[in-house]
Amino acid sequence: MTDEQTPAGEPTPSADPPPLAPLVEQAAAPAPPPPIMPPPIMPPPVAWGAAPVVAVAKGGRTTLAAIAGVLLILLGILGGLLGLMITVFGSTIVGQLDLDQFGGDFTGSGLNDPAAVVSGFLAFVGIVVVVYSLVYLLGGIGIVRSRGWGRVMGLIVGILSGLFWLLSLTGGGSSSGASSGIGFVLVMLGIHVYVVVVLLMFWRNKTA
Repeated sequence: MTDEQTPAGEPTPSADPPPLAPLVEQAAAPAPPPPIMPPPIMPPPVAWGAAPVVAVAKGGRTTLAAIAGVLLILLGILGGLLGLMITVFGSTIVGQLDLDQFGGDFTGSGLNDPAAVVSGFLAFVGIVVVVYSLVYLLGGIGIVRSRGWGRVMGLIVGILSGLFWLLSLTGGGSSSGASSGIGFVLVMLGIHVYVVVVLLMFWRNKTA
């Protein structure tokens, strides 16, 4: 084969490949940013903790219980006055009595002054009555103020005194003196029964 010569003025065909600059520029060009997707909506977290403790509402003190408290306060005041009178004026009352009229021959009995012994006994009884009446008074105040300790004290004095008045009622004779005081005993017994029943069954109102 014979080599063909390129005519003058025409570019010599080159056997080199085409330049890579356009390809490099395309490869170096930054890729378009990906589309921004909104964040997924997550459900709110569920708390699996223990349920909150709810305090149980208590009903207020009933009107019947308030009446019982007032009755105890009145009995405490009257009992305290009676105890003070026995303590203070007991010796005076005994001094005005003639103990011999009761068949009192105290010679040889070891009692040099029987009036002093009786006065001391009355003073002791008066102090006991004052202390017991104080329990009445404190219990009645606690009940009026809707306190649990007042209810307990009211039940104690109500039961003990109720038993005392019940024994007085059943153990009384049929004499005229006993018959005249039976109405008072029944009233006192009824008051203490009322106090015990109310404090046991109608202490607070029922809540809705």
